[in-house]
This record gives sequence, C-alpha cells and structure tokens, in this order.
Amino acid sequence: MSFGDPRPAGSRGVYAEIVRLQQAGRRGALAIPLWFAGSVPLKHHFSLLLRDDGTMLGTIGGGLLEAEVLRQAREVMAGNEPRVMGFDLTQDEAAREGMICGGKCAVLLEPIRPGCAEEVYAAAARAEETGERAAVITVLGKGIGNRESGIGVPGYCKLVLLPDGSLLESTGDAAADQALRQLAEQALADERPVFVEEPVVAHIEPILPRPALIIFGAGHVGRVVAHLGSLAGFRTVVVDDRAEFANRERFPHADQVLAASVDEAFDALAIGAADYVVVVTRGHVMDEEVVARALRTPAVYLGMIGSKRKVSGVCARLRARGLNDEDLARLHAPIGLAIGAETVEEIAVSILAEIIAVRRGVAARFA
Repeated sequence: MSFGDPRPAGSRGVYAEIVRLQQAGRRGALAIPLWFAGSVPLKHHFSLLLRDDGTMLGTIGGGLLEAEVLRQAREVMAGNEPRVMGFDLTQDEAAREGMICGGKCAVLLEPIRPGCAEEVYAAAARAEETGERAAVITVLGKGIGNRESGIGVPGYCKLVLLPDGSLLESTGDAAADQALRQLAEQALADERPVFVEEPVVAHIEPILPRPALIIFGAGHVGRVVAHLGSLAGFRTVVVDDRAEFANRERFPHADQVLAASVDEAFDALAIGAADYVVVVTRGHVMDEEVVARALRTPAVYLGMIGSKRKVSGVCARLRARGLNDEDLARLHAPIGLAIGAETVEEIAVSILAEIIAVRRGVAARFA
C-alpha cells in the first residue's frame, strides 16, 4: 500500500501565499468583501491577493468591480494603509454587465508587507494546511469603518481564533476580545463570514477544513473527476489497487493518492459526515464492495457509476448482504446529473455538478 506524496506546494491558499510573500520580503494587497446587497458579482468567500509583481491569486468577482479593486489595491500596496472601498453599481452599469439590477458592496483592501500581522497570517495558513478550524478577525479602526458608521476601536488590527479556542493578538480591550471570540465561534458554526458593527467594526472569516472528495477508481473518469474536484475546492483523495494507475504522475493535483485495496483504503481513511465518495472502479464486483463499505460510513454523498441494469443488480446483491432500502436510498446511482453526458469529460462534469448541488443544498437530479 502506497500513500503517495503530499499535495504540491503550488496549490497553496491565499494565507500560505501571503506568508510566502512576507518571508521573501515582498509586498502585496489583499481584497475581501465586507458586505453586499443587490446584484454584484461577488460572494462572501471571495478574496483576491495582488502581488507586487502584478500577478494575482483568487478573484473578487470580475468585471467593473474587480478592475476598480485592482486599481485601488495598487494604491494601498504603495501607501501601506488599509482602505474600505465602496462600490455602487448603477442601473446603466448593471445593464452593460448583463445584470438584472444594480447593487452595492464594500471591499476591504489590506496592505501585505513584511512585519505586518505575520503571526496571524502564519496561524491562518497553518489552519488551512492542517484542516483545522480557525477564524481570522479583522478589526477596522476609526476612519476605516463602513456604512459611514465611523465606529470601532482606535486602530486597525488583525486577530485569529486558534483551533484551541484561544485568541492570537488582541484589540487591547478585554470585553471586545471576548465578544469577538464569541462572534468568531458563531461564524465557524454557521460556516460563513460575517461583518459586524458591534461591539467594534469587524470582518470575521472562518477557516474550515475542505470537504474530502474520495474517488475509488483511478481510470479515465476518476482522473478527470479528481482534477475538477481540486479546482472546485475539494480535498481530493484517489484510491486504486493498481500502482500503475494510482500514482502522483497521473494525479499531480490530488491531495492524496493511495495504491491500496478496498479494505486497506477504508482502514486508512476516516470518512466523515462532510465527505463525498465517488465509485468509478474498473468492475462491478469492486464497485459493489466499495459501496457496501461506504454505506457504513456517514459520508454526505455516495455515487456509483453504471447503467440502470448494473445499479439494479448491485442493489439486489447489497440487499442480500443485509442492507435495506433506507441504506440504499443514500446511493446516487447512476451517478451524476442527467445532462446527456457521453464523453469521459462530460461524465466527470455531471458527477461534479451533482456533488456541488448536494454540497450547496440544491435539488440535484434533473427530470
């Protein structure tokens, strides 16, 4: 059994890249959304890091908004002062962008430089890397507030709620720190960023473990599913008992590659309630064995490739093994949204589409 190499350094997240810039003595600017209303092209989890060489990592939504963010980010990078950028998309501008209506938003622009909140960024990067839960808290001082509120502690600062529940750094006000800790814990529970104006003006971003996408089968479909899953933000794990298929050369973007039997893989993997399992092995017998084992885990999603005839046969044999209709109702089979997919790539897209629909709580299957 081989567990492969760790994920390549080139796929690090924003916080790890900030740490890399700071350690190299370089500069940048980070843009994160604070709030938005109406039709604006951004979401809470978006962020954009502009490096001092003009390259960028991430997005703030594209279009007019991103162009203005990049323009002001260059000024922030040069001036070393954080800034909240208000953006009001008029009806005419919205029409040019193809939107139904205009909207408003505010984006925080932060300078990135050596010596600036290095411990906070390093702690956030460690949490991202290890899959632990943490939260980055950005307190906006007077003059950096939003909605013309002008409230906040006297100074911009960054804190982080560590995985052990303690705070790294402080506002200098014990009561404010305690309130921010509780707000950060709630943001982690809700799994979404929040912008607050009491007791101080602050943005709180939870750092959450990436959901695992565990792909049994390193053939053609598994290969494309793994690549798409990585692009979609999943921690991708590929399992196959053939080392010539389950290797880093075929899966350079996977987080983990296991050349292992079904039993070895399930012994090694702790499949949890936030994980997704895709079964695309080379044969019916192995598919059935993986599904039988996976149905005994709390995985949020389990999908198996195959024709309706194959699915019917596998389910009949699984019932004979003691699994009931309630168990089998968890199985998405045939796997993927019914989009008429024919090629390997189309099939992989249909699989990821169904997984994303489940992840986002959307009714997944088409008529």
